[in-house]
Amino acid sequence: MQAANPNRSSEKLKVAPWIPRPRRYLAALFAMLMSATIFEGYDITIFHLATPEIARTFHLADPSIGLMASIVRFGGMLSFFVVILADRYGRKPIISVTVLCYTTLTLFTALSRGVASFTIFQSLAQIFLAAEFGVAVTMISEEFPDERRGRAIAALHMVAFLGVTAAALTYALMAESRWGWRGMYLLGIAPLVMVWYLRRGLRETARFTALERARTTAGQARPAFWTSIRNCLTPLAGPYRSRLLLMAGLWNSIGLIGGPTVTYFSLYAKRDHHWKSHQVAAAIIAAYALGTIGSMLSGFLMDRLGRKFTTSFFYLMSAAAMYVLFTSDTYGAILAGEVVTMFAYQAARTATSALSTELFPTAIRATGYNLCVQVIGQICWMLSPVVIGMLSPRVGGLGNAAAPFAIGPLIGVVLVIWFVPETRGKTLEELSPGVGEAPSATTE
Repeated sequence: MQAANPNRSSEKLKVAPWIPRPRRYLAALFAMLMSATIFEGYDITIFHLATPEIARTFHLADPSIGLMASIVRFGGMLSFFVVILADRYGRKPIISVTVLCYTTLTLFTALSRGVASFTIFQSLAQIFLAAEFGVAVTMISEEFPDERRGRAIAALHMVAFLGVTAAALTYALMAESRWGWRGMYLLGIAPLVMVWYLRRGLRETARFTALERARTTAGQARPAFWTSIRNCLTPLAGPYRSRLLLMAGLWNSIGLIGGPTVTYFSLYAKRDHHWKSHQVAAAIIAAYALGTIGSMLSGFLMDRLGRKFTTSFFYLMSAAAMYVLFTSDTYGAILAGEVVTMFAYQAARTATSALSTELFPTAIRATGYNLCVQVIGQICWMLSPVVIGMLSPRVGGLGNAAAPFAIGPLIGVVLVIWFVPETRGKTLEELSPGVGEAPSATTE
């Protein structure tokens, strides 16, 4: 066998043509991966709903709530250092480890004794939750046929509603009980253990397997672990830099909707407008139910009308709806604002997620996706809660502080129209040449 030569890693590999998986396995794959989205929905919804109770437990004012939310979100950004291992060791082993780590840290969150331990455990849990979701989206993108890829990614986003519904129903029962928000975290542990057991039948993706065979044939060894860490920002310096920064810009623009809405809606409705716990829970269920439909509609429109139209349309809708949400005073207007915001936000996330997996080659797909989605692309999501919390007492409340952030998606629309390539109907190999070939950032 030819000796491994690490210096040849930049050469163009001759990867065997991709062979589609049987439909039966694709269905099983989706079933095994859907839990990543379900638990993401469950975890986010706990914080979305229980912010008033968590704040009361730890005696937090608005600036402290915003700081806590930002630190927790920072954990999701650190997921990059887990996801890059999927481009070295493969998708299957990494996604198997993430669920066990997330389960353990969820238990520690429920048992936390103060705001410091709660924030640390939740931030660490977000590392593995975000990593699991990132690898799951990568696997779906690599395994499903080109003509079904958009709908498959949309469907993965849609099943988050199951987690949202479970969290909302649990909140309605537990918010006023002695278990409170801690009970909501405890209830999520048993299903997580079951998921780890059920994923034993998961296979490595065909595209990653083909890449590994090509590496072996070419005599290229996998880079050492610390080399992978040192080179984790390679996409920023390589031919895919412009795509990575473009997609990170889109995620930041839509993050100015997600950060304020997820962090502050419950507090805004319950404390500032005197909603009851069951009203907040019902609003969240309705909002994410429409969000699920939004994801489904987004997948349909992506495969029919294209990514550019779909992304722009839902970005505009999310901006308008969030502005209405945080500038309204009546129950009906706030409810409508929350529901439409989540409908458009989830649809926008689905479209942006599809683009983020399609614009990078197999060798750096998981790394590129996680960089633009969970690291650089999360800066605005992470910082917006703490900025709003600091502004709130100065500008007359949460609504006045949050409403201006609706400008974010409008900036995203400009980026989509001018710079994003249309990916509908194209194979991943057409869209993303090998690492040794430079792509065109705006080629249609």
